[in-house]
Amino acid sequence: MRSVSRFVVALVWAAVVLAPSLVFAQASITGTVRDTSGGVLPGVTVEAASPVLIEKVRTVVTDGNGRYQIVDLRPGAYTVTFSLPGFNTVLRDGVTLAGSAAVSVDADMRVGALEETITVTGEAPVVDTQTLTQQAVMNADTIDALPSARNYFGLARMIPSTVGGGNDVGGSAIQDVGQSVRVHGSRNTDQRITINGVNTMTLQAGGNIGGQTPDVGSAAEITVDTTSLGADLPTGGVRVNFIPKDGGNTFANSTFVTFANDAMQGDNFDQELQDRGLGTPNQLLHTFDLNESFGGPIKRDKLWFWFSTRYNNVASQAPVFRNLNEFNPNEWLYVPDTNTPGENLGSQTNNSIRVTWQATPRNKIAGTFKADTWCNCPNNISAVLAPEAARDRRFPNLKQEHLEWTSPVTNRLLLEAVGMQLYERWGNMHLRASTGSVTPEQEAILPQMISVLEQSNNLRYRSLQNYNNTSVPSLTYRAAASYVTGTHAFKFGMNNTTGHLWENQYVLNGVNYRFNNGVPNQLEMRQNFIAETNLDRDMGFYAQDRVTLDRLTISLAARLDFFKTSFPEQTLGPDPLGPSRNITFPAQDNIDWKDFTYRSGLAWDVFGTGRTAVKVGFNKYLLGQTLNGLGRDPNPVLAMVTNATRPWNDANRNFVPDCDLLNFDPNGECGVISNRNLGNPAPAATFDPDLISGWNNRQTNWELSTSVAHEVARGIGVDVGYFRRAWANFRVTDNLAVTAADFTQYSMTAPSDPRLPGGGGYTVSGLYDVIPSKFGQIQNYNTLSSKIGDQTETWNGMDFAVNARLQNGLTLQGGYSFGRVSENDCEIVAQLPEMLTLTAGNASGTANGVAQLRSANFCDRQEPWLSQFKMYGVYTVPTVDVQVSGTFRSTNGTDLAPGFVATNAYLAANSTLGRPLAGGRPNQVTGLVAPYTEYTERRNELDIRFGKVVRFGRSRSVISLDVFNALNSNALIAMNQAFATYTRPTEILNARLLKVSYTLDF
Repeated sequence: MRSVSRFVVALVWAAVVLAPSLVFAQASITGTVRDTSGGVLPGVTVEAASPVLIEKVRTVVTDGNGRYQIVDLRPGAYTVTFSLPGFNTVLRDGVTLAGSAAVSVDADMRVGALEETITVTGEAPVVDTQTLTQQAVMNADTIDALPSARNYFGLARMIPSTVGGGNDVGGSAIQDVGQSVRVHGSRNTDQRITINGVNTMTLQAGGNIGGQTPDVGSAAEITVDTTSLGADLPTGGVRVNFIPKDGGNTFANSTFVTFANDAMQGDNFDQELQDRGLGTPNQLLHTFDLNESFGGPIKRDKLWFWFSTRYNNVASQAPVFRNLNEFNPNEWLYVPDTNTPGENLGSQTNNSIRVTWQATPRNKIAGTFKADTWCNCPNNISAVLAPEAARDRRFPNLKQEHLEWTSPVTNRLLLEAVGMQLYERWGNMHLRASTGSVTPEQEAILPQMISVLEQSNNLRYRSLQNYNNTSVPSLTYRAAASYVTGTHAFKFGMNNTTGHLWENQYVLNGVNYRFNNGVPNQLEMRQNFIAETNLDRDMGFYAQDRVTLDRLTISLAARLDFFKTSFPEQTLGPDPLGPSRNITFPAQDNIDWKDFTYRSGLAWDVFGTGRTAVKVGFNKYLLGQTLNGLGRDPNPVLAMVTNATRPWNDANRNFVPDCDLLNFDPNGECGVISNRNLGNPAPAATFDPDLISGWNNRQTNWELSTSVAHEVARGIGVDVGYFRRAWANFRVTDNLAVTAADFTQYSMTAPSDPRLPGGGGYTVSGLYDVIPSKFGQIQNYNTLSSKIGDQTETWNGMDFAVNARLQNGLTLQGGYSFGRVSENDCEIVAQLPEMLTLTAGNASGTANGVAQLRSANFCDRQEPWLSQFKMYGVYTVPTVDVQVSGTFRSTNGTDLAPGFVATNAYLAANSTLGRPLAGGRPNQVTGLVAPYTEYTERRNELDIRFGKVVRFGRSRSVISLDVFNALNSNALIAMNQAFATYTRPTEILNARLLKVSYTLDF
């Protein structure tokens, strides 16, 4: 009850006290009313009516310039009526609204009787001449028609300029969480998945991913914003917004069901892949997806509802075999069972209900309750993770409570308040018999299965090295006021999020091993801990105005953000690797950022015809931040050293480290520990106050966008744009226990190998190793890169897009995009060579999750021009009522970073180091190829749907056959980065897949 009370109080406070606020941008109708002589007409009553409005109609009056604007309109079909005593009434029919577009509807009124009505039918404009935001809109009909996995990232990655979003052929993997889509050089954490403008993602990962993904079946429309985003949120990445269905005065239903199994999948596992070392391909075993939603009136024009439920179950074969030695604590090598591939399993349920109440003619209240569960159990099995080392990725308790209030107080003033309470209980947990991942006997023996990482192929087996169990409650609210005249659209606003993160990071065995070709050479010591972090506020205040001056629209906005986190009192008790540990950390503050950002731009209707627009935007955004990164890293529990490595020479091959692990000096078979602060309450890292507090110190970026949009023919528009993004306020780590003089710089000859550029044998210089006397001495200090030297990162690129909605029913959208990233941190690594090394605790490069030593000569990096082409289309053949649709994506391959295991023997013969590696380390994984130079092959994916439409009364059914990866491409998704197995495929596109699906709407 207490949490519900806090939720209601926060919503009321936001609505009453903070009413001056910015609403999330929905569609609007705007225009100018004139008489037949061309003179403007003030005082004209303009009404927008639609069945999607529970209040039926929205009314405004034209200003002294004859202009009007009707804002915050839901997607759907509208009729616009213009009336003024002494003039004929003008009715404009067939006005279709989608997304946040500003649709221009002008009227010319003739002198005459008011009761005489002139009806005009028009088409939806192709070019938006007022709105700067680059937006793609998909309504429920389009989503149902396209062959897709029906999730946010599957839809967002159809946009030509977006990258990322995972790899999922026909819904062959449950990936609704953990997937991020980027655009024009943005970060993963800049992504936002919202419902009516309120972020639904977890606080733990940057606010960009989470377990509570909106249900497509409950959405009337989904918009994907990519450029010139509004000031209602601080970030500038991809924003996917779900507009929920409210119901209506007529009962309606939408059913979607699809199924496929392994008998419906082709074979793309050719001889070349087998020769390159891929033992077994990844492929679908079965998938079933049922999405049922329905709604209607509880009381006509007064109370509506919409209910939606979804069940999704997927099983897929992983590209790795089970281990014949799995769950045998006495066997230490991975021996593939070539008859039994691993399997990833997943199931997901979503249930939501939304009720909309027109309490009074000027007050609408809507509430949504959503409860989800899902379990990928087991999960994450891949070519570099054996099945027994998998995890149960469980979300056993996910809840969402959403309450909204909207009030058009007058023809010009609109108020709105929204609150959302989320609860997310999840974890990457150990395999459990209760989920079916293992037997009870296997679960009981799992703590004895010490995890092993094999360096020669980066394979982890026996068990996973660590697990987590997490709880993340949060409360988000915003309030809104818009004051709209014919010329101005003023908006003022605030939003805030508070929450708490409780995380249990645990291990089943405190020691993990590393082998090279089956021979132990290193062990890792890892302690358990529980940490708690508070999000005290993620608050923003903003104001904006959109001014229309004849053919020119100017948009200006300013935003103030206040972000604060803290840590409660925390206690750590004894641990197997810290038996005397008993530490209490007092409560303390953490981040306290204050930032100013802005949005600016103009849109020019070049010829005044509404067919050609030039747009320019210049915007400043903040990096997406919640209880991740700097939001939690300074936590005294996390700032402790809880894991460290040490060399291990298993001389007697008993696979037991014959030494005293609690003695950090070399003893027995164990070398010196990599960090002597393991388990010490003294922080392993400290943080510059300028990094975590003050004005304008949060990581930020500037975006420049320019574009020209033109309607080249009736219903066909093209858009060409140039975009640039530049980042600032980078975080670096300075080990104060060492200086640049405490490192030995050396070069190494890369092995001769045809898989390397030019056949290898070249010199890799700019490598560093700390001197032996300084090994293990770590006093990391996190600060702003600008205090060390210059660091830059920019992205430049162009988009070419086409949007066609023809009268014959053909919809075609897509385009071509290219761009590249340029990075330079040369001044940083010259001062802080520890940023390049593993021994100083801050590795820079990774390959398959294994850290590499990076050459300082790779400090100036630039991608080649990377391009993408994407297109989707929908068409119904009228003579036979057959629906044909498809999507095509041609995207870049993955950047490669081979990691060579350079042993002391190799370095002695092929480097200028002149001594063994510091700390008695047996080898150093070293990057051989500069970033952005080697890529996997390009991926071309074609998905097609053929559907027969069957109509009966009010109902419309479509029976469809989907063909995913119709070209049967076996393009590489990933390759092994361990040098011994470099270029060995670890994942390919799933083979051609047939799916049957059925939709029923009435």
